[in-house]
Amino acid sequence: MNIERSQGVHMMAAAGPMRRGIALAALGIVFGDIGTSPLYAFRETVTAAGGATVVEVMGSLSLIAWALVLSVSVKYVSILLRLDNGGEGGIIALAALLDLHRSRGGRRAAMLSVALAGAAMLFGDALITPAISVLAAVEGLEIALPRLDPLVLPIACAILITLFAIQGAGTEVIGRWFGPVMLVWFAAIGLLGAAAIVARPEVLAALDPRHAVRLLAADPLRGATIVTAVFLAVTGGEALYADLGQFGRRAITRAWYAVVLPGLLLCYFGQGALVLAEPHALDNPFYRLVPDALRLPMVALATLATIIASQAVISGIFSLARQAMELHLLVPMRVRHTSRINEHHVYLPVLNAMIGTGTLLIAVGFGSSAALAGAYGLSVAGAMIATTILAIAEMRQRHRRRAALVVALFLPLLAIDIVFFGSSLGKVANGGWLPLSLTALALAIMLSWHLGRVRLVEVGGTTGTPIARLAREMGRRETKIAIPIVALMRPGEGSVSSIDQLLRVLEINPGRVVIVSLWVGSKPRVRQADRVTVVCLDEQVCRIDLTVGYLQQIDLPSLLAPELARLGIEPDEAVYLVSHDRLVPPPRIRSVGDVSIVLFVVLFRLAERATDRFRLPPKRTLEVGVIKQL
Repeated sequence: MNIERSQGVHMMAAAGPMRRGIALAALGIVFGDIGTSPLYAFRETVTAAGGATVVEVMGSLSLIAWALVLSVSVKYVSILLRLDNGGEGGIIALAALLDLHRSRGGRRAAMLSVALAGAAMLFGDALITPAISVLAAVEGLEIALPRLDPLVLPIACAILITLFAIQGAGTEVIGRWFGPVMLVWFAAIGLLGAAAIVARPEVLAALDPRHAVRLLAADPLRGATIVTAVFLAVTGGEALYADLGQFGRRAITRAWYAVVLPGLLLCYFGQGALVLAEPHALDNPFYRLVPDALRLPMVALATLATIIASQAVISGIFSLARQAMELHLLVPMRVRHTSRINEHHVYLPVLNAMIGTGTLLIAVGFGSSAALAGAYGLSVAGAMIATTILAIAEMRQRHRRRAALVVALFLPLLAIDIVFFGSSLGKVANGGWLPLSLTALALAIMLSWHLGRVRLVEVGGTTGTPIARLAREMGRRETKIAIPIVALMRPGEGSVSSIDQLLRVLEINPGRVVIVSLWVGSKPRVRQADRVTVVCLDEQVCRIDLTVGYLQQIDLPSLLAPELARLGIEPDEAVYLVSHDRLVPPPRIRSVGDVSIVLFVVLFRLAERATDRFRLPPKRTLEVGVIKQL
């Protein structure tokens, strides 16, 4: 008993530092975007309000504080972080919880369109946020060292290339690098704000929401402009939910309430106190808080923090893409797991290269953060609306008897999202066209892939003879070839179309057939004893279900070799059979649906093939399929 008790105490003691370590890593991944908003959000809000009087300052502070409380603390931290799908969060996780990916029509199909639109907006934002964040950070050199002005864009591009190049190290490693920097950042901005509040404590009265109402009522025509500026303070909120799988609800919640929210509020109210005392400080209230001797180090810290702000979006988009692929809403791409303890830490090399290239082109094309300002925030505002709509549907589904209460709780939150989005629409002509264009492109890809797969099923994309019947048919036929066949079958299916085509089209009856399904488990590694299940239907047909851990390399021939040998098959003589149909687009483009099918055919041909994914031997692999007119 004493030994068990001491072990329990030791485990509990070890759990504390582990939790703190995860929360620290979360600071470096999840909160970079929202954590750097004090650099500009308060200044832009007061400027949009039209001056630096008591009404404008107190009203702006009240709006920002309550936006953080309602939009982030209540909606994301208190509610949405509890709506996870197997530990994953984000808009695609909500779509999966609602089972929207299996819907064909009606209200559920409309909800799926909402989910895909929201996801597409986040894909568009993933290209814009790193560009504007890094440009804004490097442009600080123009103040500290004006002679470096011509080098701002080249330095920003070099940082962006480095940022995307290190993504392969994985979320866990990057979090360990970035977490301490963000902890110092939040501590620094909180202390600077607290010092200013001590000098003007009356600024804390802005917590009264009547100041916000008074500001908006004073000049309703300015209301949209003010709300657009306030939205800058919460633009990183969606990352909290998108990165849920990376760190879990507890770590994100603890980091938010213990470090992030106090640091943000102290900094915002400190800027307000300073501007009340010195109205001219509105030109740059954040840096005016910093003593002269510490200003250059603060520029350096702000530069690091702003660069890190991009990481929340990048990590979130990897999680979103992985979920979308699992639900067949996105083209299959190679996924690499980067953690031994968390299967949700993933890296997608192709997607990383695409986002990195797009971000560089945007940075070079616009040239400055000021030019990109009009493009920033619109995508996130739209995604927030989509997330809230799906959350309402999921909460109503969970609490059917309290559906009216759920709607009453969420409608004010949805109204806030709609106000943020509506106020941001004024940016369309001044850069807002970029996120809308990127959203349209991403939505076209996702919709085309989803609708194309539905069309493929309709024309016979998953037909095949059930395995038991296949074994009976083979037993009645004369063997035509003695070469053993290893046929790949998708997990969960009960037929293999490639074998059908050998029997029916070519009239070839192989001597031995091994049907293989490969499953990826939720553990990093699976022991050899738990990895393989073999079932032989007769002397000719056997089935192998192979389970691997998410961190294990999938070299199928090596994994199968021992089992094939036990079945009396020489592994080096086996021929691998893979189903891969050739799709043909409609001969004439007559509708938008036909354009979508053409795009699906292109994407289908670009998708990762089983031959490459499973490292099958090129000289002993046959891709068997038919030509299908869509």
